[in-house]
This record gives sequence, structure tokens and C-alpha cells, in this order.
Amino acid sequence: MTALVELHIVVAAVLGVLSMLCLVASLSLGRNDALTWTAAALANGTLQTLVIAFASDRLVEFLSAAVLAPLSFLAASQAMACLGPPLGHRLRTIIAVGALSMAAVGLHLVNAPFPVQAAAFELACLVAMIDLVWRVRHHPASGLQTAFKFVAYALLATTAMRLLMLPLHFGPNASFELFKTSLAENLFFGAASVLTPFATILLLARIILETTQTLRDRSERDGLTGLFNRRSMDAKAETTGQGGAVIFCDIDHFKGVNDRYGHGAGDAVICSFAHLLDATGQTAGRIGGEEFAIILPGREADEAAAVAEEVRLQFHQSIHDALPLDERLSASFGVATYGVHEAARHAFERADAALYAAKSGGRNRVVVHGPSAPLPTQRSTDKRRAA
Repeated sequence: MTALVELHIVVAAVLGVLSMLCLVASLSLGRNDALTWTAAALANGTLQTLVIAFASDRLVEFLSAAVLAPLSFLAASQAMACLGPPLGHRLRTIIAVGALSMAAVGLHLVNAPFPVQAAAFELACLVAMIDLVWRVRHHPASGLQTAFKFVAYALLATTAMRLLMLPLHFGPNASFELFKTSLAENLFFGAASVLTPFATILLLARIILETTQTLRDRSERDGLTGLFNRRSMDAKAETTGQGGAVIFCDIDHFKGVNDRYGHGAGDAVICSFAHLLDATGQTAGRIGGEEFAIILPGREADEAAAVAEEVRLQFHQSIHDALPLDERLSASFGVATYGVHEAARHAFERADAALYAAKSGGRNRVVVHGPSAPLPTQRSTDKRRAA
């Protein structure tokens, strides 16, 4: 067994193990798309490397290179697409790569000069690699992303140099056997063999970090609105140090919205209100059906009241797609403060009392906790929440 065949076997083993790890990880996470595409890219690479090592038929070996290599790069690009913003152009890239791969196969079948055949499938790989690098460039910057970008550019440069080497180094009449056994090809294969597993490890690290963040968000965020859930708000309300204010609010007569227009319309209204709260830039959460809370560290009562009033006006003036054009909704707000070295949770009951006062006073208003906002009984609180 030659040293080159042994190298191919080692590379195939590494790629195969990484592919299986990606597939197992994807299934354990309920089919993670990025991991699934990464597993597909590695599986293609594994199959192609084994064919190169053991195939005795030149046609089989060439077909594996012409078809499997571009598919590997396309799958890797799709994995990056799953992790980043939607950019489009996928269909055009797939058509271009597929056309170039089929052109390579056709040129081989008509016995065109090998450099011409190889140039077609190397161009297919280059187009897929350009798509991958383009998608990498649109991902948020981070240390991990910078490292992956560097490796992706290195792979792109390797593919481009390999394409240029065919006519310049070997000439137009070079044979497949000469190209396969040349020192230059072995160097390029060795570089790709090092860069590909490194890129895969970086991609896996990126997927793991993003998956971990997604799972954390699911545990901390409300599934409908994306705001913090009640448990997260309670945890954030334990913070002490600078004092601040708390706003409690809920949508007036919300039960009537559900009764008249359906729960789908009600969910749309809740999301619209949540968006206004999130736009304040403060820590906002959904603590019940149509009840919400905002924590404003370092803010005085009048500042918090101004924030609440702005949200109240915007919501009252909003037109909701799920409701008739002339339907105007309102919300009520209660504001309370907490002192330095006091946890925000100590203001929750006072803010709830102020919210009850706003409801009792006619709704669609902001009330700051004070003598006019007595603490509600459990029965009156239940009654308000039913409204």
C-alpha cells in the first residue's frame, strides 16, 4: 500500500467519523439542519476520498471528483446558510454548479483533453466555494467566525490555484495519471486534507454555541412574544445595587378580543403590544396571559411613567391587521420604584397595586404608586386579571 493511499484512508476515516458525529448530534437535537448539512458534506468527502484511494476504473474516479466534490461544497454552504441571515441566490448557485459538473462529465465521455475536463469540475467547486465564503462574510463577527472565515478563504484559494495550475503547469495535453501522481496535486490534496477537518471543527463549534444559545433562549423567553418569561423576570428582579422603577401593564378588555375575533387575533395583539415594550430598550417580560412587566434600573418614577405613557399612546393609536380598522385597543399601566440596595421584586406588589388603580380609574392610563393606589386584595387582583 503506497503512502498516498494510506493518506487517503486516514483522511476518509477522519471525515467519516466527523460525519457520524454530526449526524448523531443532529438527531439528538431533533434534527438540526446545520448539522445535517455538515454531515452530508463530510459524507460526500468521505466517499470521494475512498473512491480516489481504491477505484481502479478511471471513469468512476473522475465521476466521483466531478460530482461529489462540488456537492460537498454546496452542502457546506447550505450549513452556513442555516446559521446566518437569508441571502437568496441558492437556486442560481445550484444550477451553475450542477451545469458545470454535468459539463465535466460530458467532456470526459467525449474524451476531451483532461485539463479541459478538470477545469469544468474545478470551476463547479470554485462557484460553490465562492457561495460558501459569501455567506460566511455576512455572519456576525466573532473570534470563532474570523477563524472559520480564514480557513474558508484558504480553501477557496487552494481551489482557485488548483484550477490555474492545470493549464499553466501541466499544459493542455496532460493526462489524468500525470496529474494524479504529481507533486503539485499531492500538495494541494494535503492542504485540503488539513483545512477541511479544521473547518469542520470550527463549524461544529459554531453550531454548538448557537444551539446552546437557542436552548438558553427557549428556557428564558416567552414562546409567543420573544420577551423574557415570568421565571426570567423573577430572576432579574433579584438584582440590587442602583434602585430603579418597575412598570406593570396589561391590555384592557383583552378577553373581549379573544371572544369576538378569535385567539389568533388575540395572539397578534399580544405580539404587537410586546413589540412596543421591547422597543423601549428596557428589560421587558410577559408574566401572564396579557400581563407584562418592565424593569428600569436607575430610573425615577417620572421617567418610568413617561416610558409607560409613550407605550400607552402608541398602542392606543395602533391599527391591528387582525381587527377592524376602526377598532382601537388600550392598556393600563402601574409604576412603582425601588430603592438603592433593594431588589426590584420588592416593587412588584406596589406596581401591581398601581395597575389595579389604573384599571379601577377607567383604564387606558398610567398610575404611579402612592396614596391613591392602595394594595389590592387577592380577590380584586383576580377580578382585574379576568378583565
